[in-house]
Amino acid sequence: MSEPEPEHGPEGPEPEPIPRLRPSSSSVLDSDDLLPVVLRRLPPRPSSLPRASLVCRRWRDLVTSRNFLRDFREFHRAPPVLGLFHNTYLGAPDRRFVAAVDPPDRVPDSLFRMPCGRDHRSWRFLDCRHGRALLLGPMGPRREVLVWDPMTGARRRAPLPSDAGDVRHGAVLCSCGHVRDCRSSQFQVVLVWFELGLTYLRRAVAAVYSSESGAWSHIITVQAPFVSTASNASKPGTLAGNAVYWLIPGSRVLEFDAVTRNLAVISVPAYTAGSLYWQCQLVLTDAKELGLAMVTEISIKLWKRDSGNACGWSMYSSVQLEGCLPPRKWMQEQPSLLGYHEESNAIFVWIEAGMFMIQLESMQSRLMCQGASNFEIYPFAGFYNRGDATAGAQGDEDVDVRWPTAIVDMWHYEDPQGDSHGPYSMVSLQRWSGNGFFAEDFRVWRTDETKEQAILLTDAMLSL
Repeated sequence: MSEPEPEHGPEGPEPEPIPRLRPSSSSVLDSDDLLPVVLRRLPPRPSSLPRASLVCRRWRDLVTSRNFLRDFREFHRAPPVLGLFHNTYLGAPDRRFVAAVDPPDRVPDSLFRMPCGRDHRSWRFLDCRHGRALLLGPMGPRREVLVWDPMTGARRRAPLPSDAGDVRHGAVLCSCGHVRDCRSSQFQVVLVWFELGLTYLRRAVAAVYSSESGAWSHIITVQAPFVSTASNASKPGTLAGNAVYWLIPGSRVLEFDAVTRNLAVISVPAYTAGSLYWQCQLVLTDAKELGLAMVTEISIKLWKRDSGNACGWSMYSSVQLEGCLPPRKWMQEQPSLLGYHEESNAIFVWIEAGMFMIQLESMQSRLMCQGASNFEIYPFAGFYNRGDATAGAQGDEDVDVRWPTAIVDMWHYEDPQGDSHGPYSMVSLQRWSGNGFFAEDFRVWRTDETKEQAILLTDAMLSL
């Protein structure tokens, strides 16, 4: 029996009809009213908006506009953790920032130019909050604090009060109540130090600086617990409501109310002896109130304040570390809790394998770095938006506005043989240029442009 003839012509099978897109598919992105609604739902990763800006000029104008950036921040509310600053040097003397995300969203260390210049190693971080960092200068007759916006480079200095002691804690707080762009608002700086007896702390002392008035408040004091002056431990504070809380050695919490400007000392559960300082961390409860985390070898126990309990606290949850940290072989030492980020509800845990960031709701973890324990870390979060430099600059020195587009692979160039290369990030091109790979008249162009629109590399650097 002969084979049946194929049901197609001499030129092969009939092609399947191309499905027709529904009219609404394109009209959504063509609508000036709907496009902002769609684009503001992009994930708040550093590369999202720069990549969207490469689609066309219309998209670029939209995602770099002040109104869109404000709506983008308000829609996502909690900015992503980009990394952390620290007061130790994890493998390199000039490395003060550790990124928390992978490429293409990873923030290069080189983009965070320390505002203190080469002397930055004698400056100490006290706080990172709402897009700003607070640093304390070296000891001396003109000691000062510096408020720095790492996203824009804007900075502001203030000399310490004349009667300030050895500052142990600090906080930088926005004055807008965290209801709009905190980085463009006025701010307050809170500094805390202790007056010392012969062998013990006697009083906790605080002072508040206002960026609006440019002056320090009168000092605020409270009787301090009996803690040995030999302890230099310092952890970043936790903001709950209108108050900042610091865990201090001696099973105590120091509370500063930013509205009433009162200092108070709070006891913590008896289990948290001074020797367990690094096993405890102040956190937020589900109700956004003050909580306390205590780590054991296998779990983190969460406590909340409870006036009905004899100790003033009650345990409300326990989360297991198994599954989000390396196997037991790394647990030869007791884990340490190094810090906490309120908006992402993430806690930082050190074990022998390194330091991990753990999101307490999902229990997803990420290895941040490998290194020694018990160093001071300050998580930094922010929306990586071009144009923020002009929106948030309040400083007395130059502002660095080269990013976020500096980290995105979006630049092309032509070699002497006429071959095109790219895309590369501006960070890479700057590094190669610094090593002498390019001539002075070297030209580049963006992914959304043509070779004929190429400009000098030096001009491209200034355009970011």
